[in-house]
Amino acid sequence: MMKHILPRKGIWTETPAQKWEDALVSGNGSHGVMVFGDPIKDTIVGNHCRLYLPQGNSDQLPEMAPYLDKVREIIRTKGYEEAIAYYYRKSTELGYEGLTMSDPYHPGFHLFIETDHHNYSRYRRSIDYETGELQVSYQVNHQSYRRKTFVSQTNNAIIHELSPGNYHISLKQYVDKKMKQRTVIEENVIHAQFDYEYSDAGYDVWIQVIGADKLITSHEAINICATSPTILVMKIIPYDIESKRSVFSKMIENGITYTKLFQKHCDIHRDRFERVELSLTTDHERLRSIDDIVLEAKRNKSISPVLLEKMYDAGRYMYICSAGELTPNLQGIWTGTFEPAWSGDFTFDTNVELSIAAALSSHQLEGMQGYFRLIKELIPEFRENAKKYYGARGVMAAIHASNSGKHLHWNEDWPLHFWTCGAGWLAHWYFQYYRFTGDKIFLKEEAIPFLKEIVLFYEDFLIEDEDGTYRFTPSYSAENGCADNATQDIAVAKEVLTNLMIAHDILSMDSPERTKWQQMLQKLPAYQINEDGALKEWLTPGKEENYNHRHFSHLYPVFQSREFNEITDPKMWSAAKIAFDKRLEAWLLNKEADTSSTHGRMHSALCATQFHMPDLVEEVFHLLVKNNCFYTSLMMSHYNDQEVFNVDGNGALPQVVHEMLVDYSHHRLTLLGALPNSLKQGEIRGIRLPEQMQVTFLKWDLTKKNIAMELLSEIEQTLEIYLPLYSEADVSEKRFTLYPNQPKSLVIQL
Repeated sequence: MMKHILPRKGIWTETPAQKWEDALVSGNGSHGVMVFGDPIKDTIVGNHCRLYLPQGNSDQLPEMAPYLDKVREIIRTKGYEEAIAYYYRKSTELGYEGLTMSDPYHPGFHLFIETDHHNYSRYRRSIDYETGELQVSYQVNHQSYRRKTFVSQTNNAIIHELSPGNYHISLKQYVDKKMKQRTVIEENVIHAQFDYEYSDAGYDVWIQVIGADKLITSHEAINICATSPTILVMKIIPYDIESKRSVFSKMIENGITYTKLFQKHCDIHRDRFERVELSLTTDHERLRSIDDIVLEAKRNKSISPVLLEKMYDAGRYMYICSAGELTPNLQGIWTGTFEPAWSGDFTFDTNVELSIAAALSSHQLEGMQGYFRLIKELIPEFRENAKKYYGARGVMAAIHASNSGKHLHWNEDWPLHFWTCGAGWLAHWYFQYYRFTGDKIFLKEEAIPFLKEIVLFYEDFLIEDEDGTYRFTPSYSAENGCADNATQDIAVAKEVLTNLMIAHDILSMDSPERTKWQQMLQKLPAYQINEDGALKEWLTPGKEENYNHRHFSHLYPVFQSREFNEITDPKMWSAAKIAFDKRLEAWLLNKEADTSSTHGRMHSALCATQFHMPDLVEEVFHLLVKNNCFYTSLMMSHYNDQEVFNVDGNGALPQVVHEMLVDYSHHRLTLLGALPNSLKQGEIRGIRLPEQMQVTFLKWDLTKKNIAMELLSEIEQTLEIYLPLYSEADVSEKRFTLYPNQPKSLVIQL
């Protein structure tokens, strides 16, 4: 019998998927695939990163810049409620249609594979994170059957292999007024054309059957009879008005084997997956079913080392599969519905940022190219947002984007058009990319131009108070309310201006604007502390804090820009910690909290790593398990109880693990800064750090109270060791210098 080789790094289960969210998933950064794994009537869903269904909405931005002074006057004299009402009324008079969702992400095709295998047994399905291969196996009357799938990194197609047997394959006819489908079956090829009703775009699906002894075709299906394995090659090719529709040419030559195709793909996927490795358990534990592992964690009310390791691997797997041509959207690169929550789009007020949180530390530079490509494609419409809403040069990011980057997602209840720091937050990764790679060409040609466009917006948008201090008005703390001078607005502007000047210093570039940028930085309002001793979310008198909220925007200087710490600014650090504690009490740890949110939990954990709170990090991990926040594949849900497929938590979790083990900022290398006591021992290899550093390996053993590690740097630099949870640690070299490409070994007794 064929043996189902259980994945060492991955998951397996004994039941088929009942819904698309629970399907096996794989991808290559362009194509995605979902496999339900039903032996009788299997469903394969093909996805492509470019498929967003035009809805026919008006994409005209209202010309609101002439009313900006009036809006500011109403904010100053009557408050935000009346200002928002006035703004909305004027916009509708100009033709604005109200809050408009982005064009939704949609599946490319549903392929059905039917058999007469009703009395099957010994069923298993699995994902191998190391290779990207999906497997389904079972027996019928002592005959073994196996189906294998991967999304090729070399052929840019979905490859599916069927065991010898009889199969009936057909393509689902999508019924949607916004799209027309025409399917033609000829010989061994299924070709479906999809034309969008509200644009001059669409896509083609080509499915090629290879290796069958006998094919019987009709207008609706292909019947396969095969005494040897049959390969299905599936490809989605988008087109638009500027490109011609594809003409079929053999995607794969006859006679080639699945094994040969898979090996070429596997070399690439495995290389990316193995760049970092977390080891917390044994292979015996890793080979258990995911159902048993999760059940045990729930029973013990704690996350086990094996489950955390698999969640870590699942996060990196999501990114490898979803990032490449573009960056992961809310659902990575997968969907089985034409009506995904929040359109399944690119949501820029926290979700995209979390989905890429571990990309650089995991050394996934290929995926980051998709992120930069997406932003470059959206910049023309970001410029239009700035001009139409604020009469400003430069760029203003929309909060939601897919086919368009125009900011049309706002109304009186959700005044998201007042959130102006989005582009600056996106720019964080431009400068970080340089810090991790040392790529000065990228810094000059990509990072600096984007940063300068953001500063142009600030030049035109910001006004001055009587004392010369800048005022951000209107201002919005996503998604928690309006008041002038939202703390995140100031923190992002500060980071943008600082990074722009540092970039010029690195490249020894003179700029006549340097003095202006420095003056702008000095004019930014100072952070404020409220009567609770907490960092304020809005620097406006009379604006009360709303601690019961899932967003952590005002803690941007802690979890993202790393603007200060307990040494560089102890007063502000203490205030930020109190603000964080208030959020924990009112939201994260409050059973009566406003809403559950995986992205909120991830930001809690990222803050906890900085405040050195290992128990809280473990609690966040536990909440994900307790509240059923992931599916069989370990892709996560936005809400509790597997409600809304969302991958931003997957993208962030590896970064939480990295930061709790080893972190770097302000020339300080923090070791085991938020390591839960339950993770007594382990090892991690390959983590990348800012300033072109790599942790070759880090081993810890809390029972033996020791750490062993090796660091490698591409540049000469001096840093200091910091062990906040182990004040008695014996560190022979607390401060040392790294020299280019010379490994530095450290052994520390805790």
